[in-house]
Amino acid sequence: MMLGSATLDALQRIADRANDVLAAYRPGAFPLRLDVAAPHAPVPVADPLSVAAPPGAWFVTADPAGTRSYTRAGSFHLGDDGTLRTDDGAVVLGTGAAGTALGPLRIADADRILGRASGLRIAADGTLAYARAAIDPQTGRRGAEMVVVGRIALARFPAGSVPQRLDATHVAGVAGVVPHVGAPADGAFPPLATFARDGGNVDLDASLGKLTEAYVAFSAMQAAHKAQGDGNKVVMDLLK
Repeated sequence: MMLGSATLDALQRIADRANDVLAAYRPGAFPLRLDVAAPHAPVPVADPLSVAAPPGAWFVTADPAGTRSYTRAGSFHLGDDGTLRTDDGAVVLGTGAAGTALGPLRIADADRILGRASGLRIAADGTLAYARAAIDPQTGRRGAEMVVVGRIALARFPAGSVPQRLDATHVAGVAGVVPHVGAPADGAFPPLATFARDGGNVDLDASLGKLTEAYVAFSAMQAAHKAQGDGNKVVMDLLK
């Protein structure tokens, strides 16, 4: 039996509301339905590579094809190739130590392969740095020097422009609109919250309430269809 458009719409509403509930505790998430949107304060964590962007700002990322997207999910990690990445593997973009053009942030291959990089962390101004183990060739004394990989980029879209939602944590740029790109604590953007993750932008209580409403509406529709079917059966029986 094929489902009618009204039934399909009701099921889609349930699916959308359920997705919003599931995203409520996901760092950097924002809902499908804006009526349950509500920003939360950053959540403290012990990870030195986890940071939260200031309100209205986005981290700039790129997929394997180089296509840019934007996210507020700042729970980063170092990939197998030494590149800073998001939880889902996208490359985090920033400027190099010498202020080069926007690109991936990657530790030196020699340090990665030889295991000489330790204490990797992100500072409030977006600087990604680590301690490089070293041995003084004259004294043989072991030590460490700080190596700056680069600085994470932030983007902001003009007021009134609405980025296109790609999934729960990523948006695409606005057609015809060039975002302002800078860095944390550069005068245009506030600093990052370090040792923190974004609290998400989904109100759990509101999402659960809307999900319940969607289920109730669907149940009412089922009951109405059943009543109509029973009524049609009675009529047919009387006509026999």
